[in-house]
Amino acid sequence: MQDKPETQPIHQAFFNSETGQPFATCLMCNNELKDTQYVIEKAFKKHPSHNLTEVIFEYAMCVQCATKMHMELSEESRKRIEEYMAAMPRGDRNFTSIEDAISHCAIKNSLVNDSTEYSIYCLCNGNEMVVGDLPYALSGEVQDEIMQLLSAKSLDILDDFIGNHFSGPPEVREILRRRPVLI
Repeated sequence: MQDKPETQPIHQAFFNSETGQPFATCLMCNNELKDTQYVIEKAFKKHPSHNLTEVIFEYAMCVQCATKMHMELSEESRKRIEEYMAAMPRGDRNFTSIEDAISHCAIKNSLVNDSTEYSIYCLCNGNEMVVGDLPYALSGEVQDEIMQLLSAKSLDILDDFIGNHFSGPPEVREILRRRPVLI
């Protein structure tokens, strides 16, 4: 019998920034998340001159939709990302708190606060967050490296995803186009 993963209540860092509450529905299928497994991604951009960090996009997606979208990426892209992640040295994942886990890039072990753009990720089961390999953060540098691994087909799929689900001024849409989403 497999051990049940460690869980805890969803950390406030992963709440919907507009409502201040946990995400309620899947971005793709609009199904309720209260009884299912899902992922959350929140991407941030820092504006040092204004001492401000803003959420540039955020979403929750059920594992079924995330898997479906991941499989839409080209086989070449999926393989390159898998090889990249396997080859990269991992940061120390022995964190003492959720804040600690999402303050350092999981790949480079650099402080994400030193990056002008970064994302945080978690896996949830209903109203609980799974704690282990997730939650984690990726610096803008790592996200740029991952984007370089994507095929033209995969970039088109991500561009369509962004166009269909996120809006905003042109400068925000451009940031979104340069960032891999968690799929």
